[in-house]
Amino acid sequence: MKRADLKGKIMTVLGLIEPECLGVTMTHEHLIIDITTWTRRTFGEPLDDEEWSMMVRPVTPDIYWWLRYHPFRNIDDCQLLDEQTAIDEVMMFKAAGGHSIVDVTVKGLARNPVALARISRLTGINIIMGTGHYVEPAYPVTANISGRSEEDIAEEFIKDIFDGVGYTGVHSGAVDELGCTCPITENEKKVLRAGALAQQKTGAILGVHPGREENCYLEVLKILDKAGADLSRTIICHIDRSIRNPKTRIAIAKAGCYLEYDLFGREGYYPPKFQVTDLPNDHQRINELMELADKGYADHLIVSQDCCNKTALCKYGGWGYGHILRDVVPVMRMKGMSEKLINTILVENPKRAFTFI
Repeated sequence: MKRADLKGKIMTVLGLIEPECLGVTMTHEHLIIDITTWTRRTFGEPLDDEEWSMMVRPVTPDIYWWLRYHPFRNIDDCQLLDEQTAIDEVMMFKAAGGHSIVDVTVKGLARNPVALARISRLTGINIIMGTGHYVEPAYPVTANISGRSEEDIAEEFIKDIFDGVGYTGVHSGAVDELGCTCPITENEKKVLRAGALAQQKTGAILGVHPGREENCYLEVLKILDKAGADLSRTIICHIDRSIRNPKTRIAIAKAGCYLEYDLFGREGYYPPKFQVTDLPNDHQRINELMELADKGYADHLIVSQDCCNKTALCKYGGWGYGHILRDVVPVMRMKGMSEKLINTILVENPKRAFTFI
């Protein structure tokens, strides 16, 4: 497949579709994922026997209280590997009125293209699969990022889009999500530059998971801009996790990027290691979206739930992939958000973002 074949289309795990077929879209989710490598390398070993005991237990209702305030510490909670569970949860999203999901699980996090294709076939939901590398602690041992050129890494992403992943025949439809820690490591900078090159070669959207501090977001923009990335075709993830200064949000919007509020459902608490002391609730997220729209940035806004733990799923007492449609949109309306703006955020902006140019 060549760039000309993709232009004006959207690539899903089942092939190309017309942009009008995308519909209501969650732009940042994980259907099949294993983040245990990242969590172990990031958080280190348990501090004591009690924490070790809780870390290795299966996710069951009797420890929900502990999981609520220790996210990413339980091994089982960090693994979404059951296809039937994914199908059941995606069907709840479909029942709520959803049409499409962007799965941004990348290399090193148990990305499973064939499973995503099966889930899409069985549910009738469009799934767009990402390509890239997450934060350095999650790199596969075989990635050898430090020993490779940016061009070689970019070619890896380009092949996932043009040729499909390995021999699966399943194509990626976005360079998303490229991970950065804070401070950004040299290898992560290299991956960003490779992502910019892949974006230039394919016409795909580029998505970035910046580090936890606001200055890291601005540094990402500088690196991408210098590398020749099209910032108007770039998603900055996790705005609601770290960008608490309105001036920084405006700076990102003025650069032309999409601002992704992708932690809907995750309210009020985040691991202290990430130093997020004022994670907003969903009402605050809606307020910020409306404020940005009032300032003229409605076309830059997209939303999602970033479900990557069992406890984020409905089956385990969480909010699930249908949370925004089921629980958030009614509140948007109560707060006075227009139907036009809701449609812009849920339909029009994702359609424009994920269409190849």
